[in-house]
Amino acid sequence: MKTNELFKWTLIAILLLLLFAPVTSAQSSLAALTITDYIIQPEILTPGELGTVTVTIKNTAVNASADITDIYLFAPRFEHDHKSFEHVGMLGGGSSTSITFAFNVPKEEGIYFPEIHIVYHPEGSLVRETLRYPFPVRVNERTSLKEASLEVEKDIPEEIRPGDDFTLSLKLTNCGETAAHDIFVEIGEVQSVYFNDPGNYYIARLEPEESYEILLNFKSSENTPTGMITIPINITYNGLSDEEKEQSESAGIEVIGIAELSISNIKTDPLNVKQEEDFTLLVRIENAGDGDAKSVKATIIDLPFSGVKEAFLGKIEPDDDSPAVFTLIPSASGSFEYHLQISYKDDSGEHTITEKMNLIVRDNKNVVSYLLEGNRNIIIGAIVAITAILSCLGIHRYFKRKKKIVG
Repeated sequence: MKTNELFKWTLIAILLLLLFAPVTSAQSSLAALTITDYIIQPEILTPGELGTVTVTIKNTAVNASADITDIYLFAPRFEHDHKSFEHVGMLGGGSSTSITFAFNVPKEEGIYFPEIHIVYHPEGSLVRETLRYPFPVRVNERTSLKEASLEVEKDIPEEIRPGDDFTLSLKLTNCGETAAHDIFVEIGEVQSVYFNDPGNYYIARLEPEESYEILLNFKSSENTPTGMITIPINITYNGLSDEEKEQSESAGIEVIGIAELSISNIKTDPLNVKQEEDFTLLVRIENAGDGDAKSVKATIIDLPFSGVKEAFLGKIEPDDDSPAVFTLIPSASGSFEYHLQISYKDDSGEHTITEKMNLIVRDNKNVVSYLLEGNRNIIIGAIVAITAILSCLGIHRYFKRKKKIVG
């Protein structure tokens, strides 16, 4: 008895395992249909108007097919031909297909929810599945709805220098009450400015209050002229009426030039500067930047000489230079350290630079005067010594002549 009971329960367990194991495996691989997208044309219909709906059907299973036996539009309040797509056929795993239905909407305004019904058999299953997908249809007088309208928000640097890279961000937002579709954005050409990205962009659709951002990368040339440059932006799109709309935008950026001044050469006329003699100091100032230096002025400071110590040079263009000329009278000799201050303006504002300089002034007196003034005691001693020597020589010659006479 116990043996029979044990055999019976063992047999039941085996049967249950055999029954449920394949079912579980089959269920995990069954096809599953879904609607991934739908498009209603026109988007908003007037009462009684003819419209269409196109639905995209996808089999989300990977390895299982679906045998679609029937697809039809279920819309009790709509006028339509009750067209049914029978025996559509097999839809493989991961595949999609599209179906379009035509209909006339009711004559009363409002929002309606007709349904797409899809009848299919998952592969490996005898059970018939039905997918019901409701979608909204808006019936309204178009004049009461705000057409699609694109607002363009631009983000661009206020200023750049020639040769700089820069980025322009465009954010397109649909501020209307209906969708904008088939949006084309074209970036116009600008002299000396180059694209690092494509100049044309396509946006399929923007729903009301939806936004889309485009990031554009540019590079300016080293020869880009200073001043304001304007990047043209042309936009075309379709709205509720399907009439193409054109919209022109622009983005402005200031190209500024920065001057870089420095001293390229210094010379004096005459070459040897002497005390109490006027001379000309010529200082050449060059501009190694990419912008004009305007209102350039050079000033000599902390040099204790009289004369003209300011020079107005005006404008110095890039890769050019200009002389600052000073006329001075040195009141003393020696080596003098002083400073030259240069002030100017460019597109970025006012600037001042200071350069350290040196000047050697010689004494203008002759050698005799120098000796007389600076070495008087030495000169007197030399005269005394020479006089003594000459006296001794004279006495010696006198006694020598006298000795000859006596002898």
